[in-house]
Amino acid sequence: MKTAVRYRVLLLAFLAAGITYLDRVCISAAAPAMSADLGLSDLQMGYVFSVFALAYGICEIPMGWLGDRFGQRTLLLRIVAGWSLFTALTGMVRSFGSLIATRFVFGAAEAGFFPTMSRGLTRWFPQAERGRASGVLWMGARMGGALAPLLAAASIARLGWRTTFTAFGAVGVLWCFAFWRIYTDDPASHPAVSEAELDYIRSGEAPPARGRPSGSWTALFRSANLWALFGMYFSTSYGFWFFLTWMPTYLMREHGQTLQQSGLYSVLPLAVGSMACITGGTLSDRLVLRFGIRWGRRAVGMGGFFLAAAGFAVAATATGPLASILCLAFAAGALDLAVPVAWATCASVGGRFGGAATGFMNTGSSISAMLSPLSGAWLAHHFGSFRAMFVVATVIYILGGLLWLAIDPARPLEGAS
Repeated sequence: MKTAVRYRVLLLAFLAAGITYLDRVCISAAAPAMSADLGLSDLQMGYVFSVFALAYGICEIPMGWLGDRFGQRTLLLRIVAGWSLFTALTGMVRSFGSLIATRFVFGAAEAGFFPTMSRGLTRWFPQAERGRASGVLWMGARMGGALAPLLAAASIARLGWRTTFTAFGAVGVLWCFAFWRIYTDDPASHPAVSEAELDYIRSGEAPPARGRPSGSWTALFRSANLWALFGMYFSTSYGFWFFLTWMPTYLMREHGQTLQQSGLYSVLPLAVGSMACITGGTLSDRLVLRFGIRWGRRAVGMGGFFLAAAGFAVAATATGPLASILCLAFAAGALDLAVPVAWATCASVGGRFGGAATGFMNTGSSISAMLSPLSGAWLAHHFGSFRAMFVVATVIYILGGLLWLAIDPARPLEGAS
Protein backbone atom coordinates (compact mmCIF):
# COMPACT_ATOMS: atom_id res chain seq x y z
CA MET A 1 0.00 0.00 0.00
CA LYS A 2 1.83 3.09 -1.27
CA THR A 3 -0.26 5.66 0.56
CA ALA A 4 -1.64 5.67 4.07
CA VAL A 5 -3.70 8.83 4.17
CA ARG A 6 -5.68 7.47 7.11
CA TYR A 7 -2.59 7.90 9.29
CA ARG A 8 -2.44 11.58 8.40
CA VAL A 9 -6.08 11.80 9.49
CA LEU A 10 -5.17 10.00 12.72
CA LEU A 11 -2.32 12.44 13.34
CA LEU A 12 -4.74 15.34 12.92
CA ALA A 13 -7.13 13.68 15.40
CA PHE A 14 -4.29 13.15 17.88
CA LEU A 15 -3.20 16.80 17.60
CA ALA A 16 -6.74 18.15 17.87
CA ALA A 17 -7.43 16.08 20.98
CA GLY A 18 -4.23 17.47 22.49
CA ILE A 19 -5.24 21.03 21.61
CA THR A 20 -8.65 20.59 23.27
CA TYR A 21 -6.99 19.87 26.59
CA LEU A 22 -4.22 22.40 26.00
CA ASP A 23 -6.88 25.09 25.73
CA ARG A 24 -9.22 23.91 28.47
CA VAL A 25 -6.44 23.19 31.04
CA CYS A 26 -4.60 26.46 30.43
CA ILE A 27 -7.05 28.24 32.73
CA SER A 28 -6.06 26.08 35.70
CA ALA A 29 -2.45 27.30 35.48
CA ALA A 30 -3.67 30.86 34.94
CA ALA A 31 -6.20 30.74 37.81
CA PRO A 32 -3.96 32.29 40.53
CA ALA A 33 -2.91 35.20 38.30
CA MET A 34 -6.42 35.68 36.91
CA SER A 35 -7.96 35.66 40.39
CA ALA A 36 -5.49 38.27 41.62
CA ASP A 37 -5.88 40.47 38.53
CA LEU A 38 -9.68 40.33 38.37
CA GLY A 39 -10.28 40.17 42.13
CA LEU A 40 -12.00 36.76 42.08
CA SER A 41 -12.64 34.52 45.08
CA ASP A 42 -12.12 30.76 45.00
CA LEU A 43 -15.89 30.25 44.72
CA GLN A 44 -16.12 32.63 41.78
CA MET A 45 -13.25 30.80 40.09
CA GLY A 46 -15.10 27.57 40.76
CA TYR A 47 -18.08 28.97 38.85
CA VAL A 48 -15.75 29.88 35.98
CA PHE A 49 -14.44 26.31 35.84
CA SER A 50 -17.92 24.80 36.10
CA VAL A 51 -19.72 26.96 33.54
CA PHE A 52 -17.53 25.45 30.81
CA ALA A 53 -18.68 21.94 31.77
CA LEU A 54 -22.31 23.09 31.97
CA ALA A 55 -22.30 24.40 28.39
CA TYR A 56 -20.32 21.39 27.20
CA GLY A 57 -22.84 18.98 28.69
CA ILE A 58 -25.86 20.83 27.31
CA CYS A 59 -24.50 21.02 23.77
CA GLU A 60 -22.62 17.75 23.35
CA ILE A 61 -25.42 15.53 22.03
CA PRO A 62 -26.93 18.21 19.72
CA MET A 63 -23.48 18.98 18.30
CA GLY A 64 -22.82 15.30 17.70
CA TRP A 65 -26.14 15.04 15.85
CA LEU A 66 -25.15 18.02 13.67
CA GLY A 67 -21.98 16.16 12.69
CA ASP A 68 -24.08 13.19 11.56
CA ARG A 69 -26.42 15.51 9.71
CA PHE A 70 -23.98 17.81 7.92
CA GLY A 71 -20.70 15.85 7.93
CA GLN A 72 -17.68 15.72 10.21
CA ARG A 73 -15.45 18.00 8.13
CA THR A 74 -17.83 20.94 8.29
CA LEU A 75 -18.60 20.63 11.96
CA LEU A 76 -15.05 19.92 13.15
CA LEU A 77 -13.75 23.02 11.39
CA ARG A 78 -16.40 25.11 13.14
CA ILE A 79 -15.81 23.45 16.51
CA VAL A 80 -12.03 23.96 16.52
CA ALA A 81 -12.25 27.46 15.07
CA GLY A 82 -14.90 28.38 17.64
CA TRP A 83 -13.06 27.14 20.70
CA SER A 84 -9.81 28.71 19.43
CA LEU A 85 -11.54 32.08 19.14
CA PHE A 86 -12.93 31.89 22.66
CA THR A 87 -9.61 30.71 24.06
CA ALA A 88 -8.10 33.93 22.72
CA LEU A 89 -11.05 35.98 24.00
CA THR A 90 -10.51 34.57 27.51
CA GLY A 91 -7.33 36.64 27.60
CA MET A 92 -9.33 39.81 26.93
CA VAL A 93 -11.91 39.63 29.72
CA ARG A 94 -12.10 42.45 32.26
CA SER A 95 -14.66 41.23 34.79
CA PHE A 96 -16.18 38.16 36.40
CA GLY A 97 -19.30 38.49 34.23
CA SER A 98 -17.41 38.66 30.94
CA LEU A 99 -15.24 35.70 32.02
CA ILE A 100 -18.32 33.59 32.84
CA ALA A 101 -19.92 34.44 29.49
CA THR A 102 -16.75 33.70 27.55
CA ARG A 103 -16.16 30.33 29.22
CA PHE A 104 -19.82 29.33 28.72
CA VAL A 105 -19.62 29.95 24.97
CA PHE A 106 -16.19 28.26 24.94
CA GLY A 107 -17.75 25.11 26.42
CA ALA A 108 -20.60 25.19 23.90
CA ALA A 109 -18.14 25.68 21.03
CA GLU A 110 -15.99 22.70 22.08
CA ALA A 111 -18.93 20.36 22.69
CA GLY A 112 -19.29 17.55 20.20
CA PHE A 113 -15.62 17.32 19.29
CA PHE A 114 -14.98 13.80 20.58
CA PRO A 115 -18.22 12.23 19.26
CA THR A 116 -17.70 13.90 15.87
CA MET A 117 -14.00 13.07 15.63
CA SER A 118 -14.68 9.49 16.69
CA ARG A 119 -17.32 9.21 14.00
CA GLY A 120 -14.81 10.56 11.48
CA LEU A 121 -12.27 7.90 12.46
CA THR A 122 -14.82 5.13 11.86
CA ARG A 123 -15.08 6.36 8.28
CA TRP A 124 -11.32 6.27 7.79
CA PHE A 125 -10.37 3.07 9.63
CA PRO A 126 -11.51 -0.53 9.21
CA GLN A 127 -13.04 -2.36 12.16
CA ALA A 128 -9.70 -4.09 12.89
CA GLU A 129 -7.95 -0.74 13.53
CA ARG A 130 -10.64 1.33 15.24
CA GLY A 131 -9.73 0.37 18.79
CA ARG A 132 -6.14 1.45 18.32
CA ALA A 133 -7.24 4.62 16.53
CA SER A 134 -9.49 5.54 19.48
CA GLY A 135 -6.62 4.84 21.84
CA VAL A 136 -4.41 7.27 19.95
CA LEU A 137 -7.16 9.90 20.06
CA TRP A 138 -7.49 9.68 23.86
CA MET A 139 -3.75 9.49 24.34
CA GLY A 140 -3.56 12.82 22.52
CA ALA A 141 -6.14 14.29 24.90
CA ARG A 142 -4.23 13.21 27.98
CA MET A 143 -0.87 14.32 26.58
CA GLY A 144 -2.33 17.73 25.79
CA GLY A 145 -3.59 17.95 29.35
CA ALA A 146 -0.19 16.89 30.66
CA LEU A 147 1.72 19.49 28.65
CA ALA A 148 -0.73 22.33 29.21
CA PRO A 149 0.21 23.23 32.82
CA LEU A 150 3.93 23.20 31.99
CA LEU A 151 3.57 25.25 28.80
CA ALA A 152 1.04 27.59 30.35
CA ALA A 153 3.13 28.20 33.46
CA ALA A 154 6.22 29.01 31.36
CA SER A 155 4.23 31.26 29.03
CA ILE A 156 2.42 33.07 31.86
CA ALA A 157 5.69 33.75 33.64
CA ARG A 158 7.18 35.20 30.46
CA LEU A 159 4.22 36.79 28.64
CA GLY A 160 1.43 37.09 31.20
CA TRP A 161 -1.84 35.19 31.29
CA ARG A 162 -3.64 37.37 28.73
CA THR A 163 -1.08 36.87 25.95
CA THR A 164 -0.86 33.17 26.79
CA PHE A 165 -4.55 32.63 25.99
CA THR A 166 -4.14 34.45 22.68
CA ALA A 167 -1.15 32.29 21.73
CA PHE A 168 -2.91 29.05 22.64
CA GLY A 169 -5.94 30.08 20.58
CA ALA A 170 -3.72 30.57 17.53
CA VAL A 171 -2.59 26.93 17.68
CA GLY A 172 -6.13 25.74 16.92
CA VAL A 173 -6.39 28.07 13.95
CA LEU A 174 -3.26 26.51 12.44
CA TRP A 175 -4.81 23.05 12.93
CA CYS A 176 -7.91 24.17 11.00
CA PHE A 177 -5.84 25.01 7.94
CA ALA A 178 -4.16 21.58 7.98
CA PHE A 179 -7.47 19.78 8.55
CA TRP A 180 -9.19 21.66 5.73
CA ARG A 181 -6.46 20.56 3.31
CA ILE A 182 -6.18 16.92 4.38
CA TYR A 183 -9.53 15.62 5.63
CA THR A 184 -12.60 14.55 3.64
CA ASP A 185 -15.69 12.86 5.05
CA ASP A 186 -15.51 10.11 2.43
CA PRO A 187 -12.06 8.54 1.87
CA ALA A 188 -13.13 7.70 -1.69
CA SER A 189 -13.24 11.41 -2.52
CA HIS A 190 -9.66 12.04 -1.33
CA PRO A 191 -7.28 12.29 -4.32
CA ALA A 192 -4.35 10.72 -2.45
CA VAL A 193 -6.18 7.57 -1.31
CA SER A 194 -5.22 4.58 -3.44
CA GLU A 195 -7.62 1.81 -4.44
CA ALA A 196 -5.74 -0.59 -2.17
CA GLU A 197 -6.11 1.69 0.85
CA LEU A 198 -9.76 2.33 0.08
CA ASP A 199 -10.47 -1.39 -0.13
CA TYR A 200 -8.69 -1.89 3.20
CA ILE A 201 -10.63 0.93 4.89
CA ARG A 202 -13.90 -0.60 3.70
CA SER A 203 -13.02 -4.08 4.93
CA GLY A 204 -14.97 -5.42 7.89
CA GLU A 205 -18.05 -3.64 9.20
CA ALA A 206 -19.30 -0.58 7.37
CA PRO A 207 -19.50 2.71 9.27
CA PRO A 208 -22.95 3.57 10.69
CA ALA A 209 -25.35 5.33 8.36
CA ARG A 210 -26.04 9.02 8.78
CA GLY A 211 -28.96 10.09 10.88
CA ARG A 212 -30.37 9.14 14.24
CA PRO A 213 -31.83 5.60 14.52
CA SER A 214 -35.56 5.70 15.20
CA GLY A 215 -36.64 4.42 18.59
CA SER A 216 -33.19 4.76 20.15
CA TRP A 217 -34.26 7.27 22.82
CA THR A 218 -37.00 5.01 24.17
CA ALA A 219 -34.63 2.07 24.46
CA LEU A 220 -31.99 4.30 26.01
CA PHE A 221 -34.08 5.70 28.86
CA ARG A 222 -35.60 2.32 29.72
CA SER A 223 -32.24 0.56 30.08
CA ALA A 224 -31.09 -0.07 33.66
CA ASN A 225 -27.79 -1.17 32.14
CA LEU A 226 -27.24 2.22 30.53
CA TRP A 227 -28.28 4.10 33.67
CA ALA A 228 -25.59 2.13 35.53
CA LEU A 229 -23.10 3.23 32.85
CA PHE A 230 -24.30 6.81 33.31
CA GLY A 231 -23.71 6.65 37.06
CA MET A 232 -20.35 4.96 36.67
CA TYR A 233 -19.15 7.55 34.15
CA PHE A 234 -20.46 10.38 36.33
CA SER A 235 -17.86 9.18 38.85
CA THR A 236 -14.94 9.47 36.44
CA SER A 237 -14.88 13.26 36.18
CA TYR A 238 -15.10 14.23 39.84
CA GLY A 239 -11.46 13.61 40.72
CA PHE A 240 -10.19 13.99 37.16
CA TRP A 241 -11.40 17.58 36.93
CA PHE A 242 -9.35 18.43 39.99
CA PHE A 243 -6.31 17.84 37.78
CA LEU A 244 -7.74 20.18 35.12
CA THR A 245 -8.77 22.98 37.48
CA TRP A 246 -7.47 23.23 41.06
CA MET A 247 -4.20 21.28 40.87
CA PRO A 248 -1.80 24.25 40.40
CA THR A 249 -3.66 26.26 43.07
CA TYR A 250 -3.45 23.30 45.47
CA LEU A 251 0.29 22.87 44.93
CA MET A 252 1.02 26.58 45.31
CA ARG A 253 -1.24 27.21 48.29
CA GLU A 254 -0.84 24.02 50.34
CA HIS A 255 2.68 22.96 49.39
CA GLY A 256 4.36 26.32 48.77
CA GLN A 257 5.29 25.61 45.15
CA THR A 258 6.04 28.34 42.65
CA LEU A 259 3.99 28.74 39.47
CA GLN A 260 6.71 26.98 37.46
CA GLN A 261 7.03 24.15 39.99
CA SER A 262 3.27 23.63 40.09
CA GLY A 263 3.21 23.46 36.29
CA LEU A 264 5.93 20.83 36.29
CA TYR A 265 4.25 18.72 38.97
CA SER A 266 0.85 19.02 37.27
CA VAL A 267 2.22 17.27 34.19
CA LEU A 268 2.67 13.91 35.94
CA PRO A 269 -0.94 12.74 36.57
CA LEU A 270 -2.04 13.33 32.98
CA ALA A 271 1.20 11.94 31.55
CA VAL A 272 0.65 8.73 33.50
CA GLY A 273 -2.97 8.73 32.33
CA SER A 274 -1.97 8.96 28.67
CA MET A 275 -0.11 5.66 28.94
CA ALA A 276 -2.82 4.09 31.08
CA CYS A 277 -5.51 4.71 28.43
CA ILE A 278 -3.81 2.37 25.98
CA THR A 279 -2.80 -0.08 28.71
CA GLY A 280 -6.33 -0.42 30.11
CA GLY A 281 -7.93 -0.99 26.73
CA THR A 282 -5.31 -3.54 25.67
CA LEU A 283 -5.50 -5.41 28.99
CA SER A 284 -9.30 -5.54 28.84
CA ASP A 285 -9.24 -6.89 25.28
CA ARG A 286 -6.95 -9.70 26.39
CA LEU A 287 -9.14 -10.52 29.38
CA VAL A 288 -12.19 -10.60 27.12
CA LEU A 289 -10.53 -13.29 25.01
CA ARG A 290 -9.82 -15.34 28.12
CA PHE A 291 -12.82 -14.76 30.37
CA GLY A 292 -15.51 -13.32 28.08
CA ILE A 293 -16.75 -9.79 27.58
CA ARG A 294 -18.68 -9.51 30.87
CA TRP A 295 -15.75 -9.97 33.25
CA GLY A 296 -13.10 -8.92 30.74
CA ARG A 297 -14.57 -5.41 30.90
CA ARG A 298 -15.73 -5.42 34.52
CA ALA A 299 -12.41 -6.54 35.96
CA VAL A 300 -10.43 -3.64 34.52
CA GLY A 301 -13.24 -1.14 35.12
CA MET A 302 -13.71 -2.09 38.77
CA GLY A 303 -9.98 -2.43 39.36
CA GLY A 304 -9.26 1.00 37.92
CA PHE A 305 -11.91 2.69 40.07
CA PHE A 306 -10.87 0.97 43.30
CA LEU A 307 -7.20 1.76 42.71
CA ALA A 308 -8.11 5.39 41.96
CA ALA A 309 -10.00 5.52 45.27
CA ALA A 310 -6.91 4.21 47.06
CA GLY A 311 -4.72 6.84 45.39
CA PHE A 312 -6.97 9.71 46.49
CA ALA A 313 -7.27 8.27 49.99
CA VAL A 314 -3.50 8.20 50.46
CA ALA A 315 -3.15 11.66 48.85
CA ALA A 316 -5.48 13.02 51.55
CA THR A 317 -2.89 12.06 54.20
CA ALA A 318 0.32 12.84 52.26
CA THR A 319 2.41 15.69 53.67
CA GLY A 320 5.04 16.73 51.11
CA PRO A 321 4.48 17.91 47.52
CA LEU A 322 6.29 14.95 45.95
CA ALA A 323 4.36 12.36 47.97
CA SER A 324 1.09 14.12 47.17
CA ILE A 325 1.73 14.32 43.44
CA LEU A 326 2.85 10.68 43.26
CA CYS A 327 -0.37 9.57 44.96
CA LEU A 328 -2.45 11.73 42.63
CA ALA A 329 -0.55 10.46 39.58
CA PHE A 330 -1.27 6.90 40.71
CA ALA A 331 -4.97 7.77 41.05
CA ALA A 332 -5.05 9.39 37.60
CA GLY A 333 -3.36 6.41 35.96
CA ALA A 334 -5.69 3.95 37.69
CA LEU A 335 -8.74 5.92 36.57
CA ASP A 336 -7.53 6.03 32.97
CA LEU A 337 -7.21 2.25 32.95
CA ALA A 338 -11.02 2.24 33.17
CA VAL A 339 -11.89 5.10 30.79
CA PRO A 340 -11.36 3.27 27.44
CA VAL A 341 -13.07 0.20 28.94
CA ALA A 342 -16.11 2.34 29.74
CA TRP A 343 -16.33 3.54 26.13
CA ALA A 344 -15.84 0.03 24.73
CA THR A 345 -18.54 -1.29 27.07
CA CYS A 346 -21.01 1.45 26.17
CA ALA A 347 -20.41 0.87 22.45
CA SER A 348 -21.21 -2.83 22.95
CA VAL A 349 -24.35 -2.06 24.94
CA GLY A 350 -25.49 0.63 22.49
CA GLY A 351 -25.01 -1.44 19.35
CA ARG A 352 -26.57 0.41 16.43
CA PHE A 353 -27.59 3.14 18.88
CA GLY A 354 -23.96 3.57 19.96
CA GLY A 355 -23.84 7.31 19.28
CA ALA A 356 -26.87 8.05 21.44
CA ALA A 357 -25.70 5.64 24.15
CA THR A 358 -22.17 7.05 24.44
CA GLY A 359 -23.54 10.59 24.33
CA PHE A 360 -25.89 9.75 27.18
CA MET A 361 -23.10 8.16 29.21
CA ASN A 362 -20.78 11.11 28.63
CA THR A 363 -23.47 13.52 29.81
CA GLY A 364 -22.97 12.00 33.25
CA SER A 365 -19.32 12.94 33.03
CA SER A 366 -20.23 16.51 32.05
CA ILE A 367 -22.51 16.90 35.06
CA SER A 368 -19.73 15.68 37.35
CA ALA A 369 -17.24 18.01 35.64
CA MET A 370 -19.57 20.92 36.38
CA LEU A 371 -19.96 20.00 40.06
CA SER A 372 -16.33 19.07 40.75
CA PRO A 373 -14.70 22.56 40.68
CA LEU A 374 -17.53 24.10 42.72
CA SER A 375 -17.45 21.40 45.38
CA GLY A 376 -13.66 21.66 45.47
CA ALA A 377 -13.86 25.39 46.18
CA TRP A 378 -16.59 24.89 48.80
CA LEU A 379 -14.75 22.06 50.56
CA ALA A 380 -11.46 23.96 50.55
CA HIS A 381 -13.21 27.02 52.02
CA HIS A 382 -15.05 25.14 54.77
CA PHE A 383 -12.34 22.62 55.69
CA GLY A 384 -9.29 24.75 54.93
CA SER A 385 -7.75 22.33 52.44
CA PHE A 386 -8.34 20.57 49.14
CA ARG A 387 -7.64 17.33 51.01
CA ALA A 388 -11.34 17.27 51.88
CA MET A 389 -12.04 16.94 48.16
CA PHE A 390 -9.74 13.90 48.03
CA VAL A 391 -11.83 12.21 50.72
CA VAL A 392 -15.01 12.83 48.74
CA ALA A 393 -13.31 11.53 45.57
CA THR A 394 -12.35 8.36 47.42
CA VAL A 395 -15.99 7.65 48.28
CA ILE A 396 -17.21 8.48 44.77
CA TYR A 397 -14.71 6.13 43.11
CA ILE A 398 -15.62 3.28 45.45
CA LEU A 399 -19.28 3.74 44.49
CA GLY A 400 -18.34 3.99 40.81
CA GLY A 401 -16.38 0.74 41.05
CA LEU A 402 -19.36 -1.03 42.66
CA LEU A 403 -21.60 0.16 39.81
CA TRP A 404 -19.57 -2.03 37.45
CA LEU A 405 -21.35 -4.99 39.07
CA ALA A 406 -24.62 -3.63 37.66
CA ILE A 407 -23.17 -3.14 34.16
CA ASP A 408 -23.47 -6.05 31.73
CA PRO A 409 -21.42 -5.46 28.55
CA ALA A 410 -23.03 -8.57 27.03
CA ARG A 411 -26.58 -7.19 27.26
CA PRO A 412 -27.34 -4.67 24.47
CA LEU A 413 -30.12 -2.12 24.42
CA GLU A 414 -33.48 -3.34 23.22
CA GLY A 415 -33.43 -3.42 19.42
CA ALA A 416 -29.72 -2.49 19.27
CA SER A 417 -28.43 -5.77 17.85
